[in-house]
Amino acid sequence: MDLPKAISLLRIISGEIDEFFNTTSQITVARSTDVYDFARRKEVIRKEFPTGRDFSRFLRKMEQDGILRQIISNCNVDVANPNFYQWRFFRKEAKIPTELNSESVRPSAIYFKSERNIATNDGGAVRSYQEQYIYNRLLEENGLKFYYERPFDIKGYNKIPDFTIIALQSRTVYHWEHFGMIEDPSYEIYAEKKIQWYIDHGYRFIENGGRFIITYYRNETVLHDDVERILKLIKLNP
Repeated sequence: MDLPKAISLLRIISGEIDEFFNTTSQITVARSTDVYDFARRKEVIRKEFPTGRDFSRFLRKMEQDGILRQIISNCNVDVANPNFYQWRFFRKEAKIPTELNSESVRPSAIYFKSERNIATNDGGAVRSYQEQYIYNRLLEENGLKFYYERPFDIKGYNKIPDFTIIALQSRTVYHWEHFGMIEDPSYEIYAEKKIQWYIDHGYRFIENGGRFIITYYRNETVLHDDVERILKLIKLNP
């Protein structure tokens, strides 16, 4: 796609983002899927981007080329996972969070106070139905031993990943963080900071041959697909 056409499409998308927020006073942040579902009412969007994946690829290319934010400035993107960019678009009058340690974007304590009150198939308990699905699926796998919220220390820091998995044959230890509330901007900042900690301490994503796993909740189908993909990668890794 040539540059003039790409810029023209970005301007159309920018207008659709504004129109999206104009349709409701309740929503202050939108995901790329929200924008695509709204914008595809336009024939030009449907023609250029038949699927949401095509739309996301275009946004990623424009971001990588340094063009996107020249046209659409009211957005943030999480590039911690190179295979899955996380887009957030904001009302133009809203303050876009930029500081990872800002008091204004610190997650509410409710994120940490939810009880382990959701039963698992082995009689244990977790904090969310998404974690319940991951937990029960891990129970079905031979050759894996796993722990839920098992603390570990590294260079004087204590971390409690959602899941610690040991591949019994290779003795490789994986740490799995699942992020289930990414529609909340403050929680997204918290997730970004948590992921960056692992990267800063030498962890690589499992997709790149490492032992760090992250999943985001988008819907049930995607969660199930992601879990199966991760399990296959664990089995493929030496």
